Amino acid sequence: MLPGPSPWPAPAIPMSASRLLDRIAISLSAICIVHCLAVPLVVAVLPIAVLGFGGESHFHAAMLWLVVPVSVVGLIMGFREHHRAQIVVAGALGMAVITYASIYGHGQWPFSIEMIVSVVGSLLLAGAHWANFVVVRKVHVHHPHPHC
Repeated sequence: MLPGPSPWPAPAIPMSASRLLDRIAISLSAICIVHCLAVPLVVAVLPIAVLGFGGESHFHAAMLWLVVPVSVVGLIMGFREHHRAQIVVAGALGMAVITYASIYGHGQWPFSIEMIVSVVGSLLLAGAHWANFVVVRKVHVHHPHPHC
């Protein structure tokens, strides 16, 4: 038997927290895309820039530490409102692609392959967050506060 919607109501999620996490996650995905597309130009023009930032691997590690927790929390909060597993699966797949490219692709794959895989993962993750953002706004039931 497939599980249906939970018989218990989802706890009230502050709309501002959900909105903020989706926006942060979309912004982080955009930063990844800009990074993947801009770094080749920066490295070609200013080779010292990579040394000043501690190298490319530090950026990827820092982005993973930001992207994964924000995405997990944001997607879970959205799922508790809309119950659409396909959005969470798309987000998880995007995170997996980004993580795999960062850990196994960096320095081992040709740069163009690493960049393409990273951009595809970032677009998938950003798309999942956008869908999460839109669907939560459609299904969210605003409960009046007792003092209103």
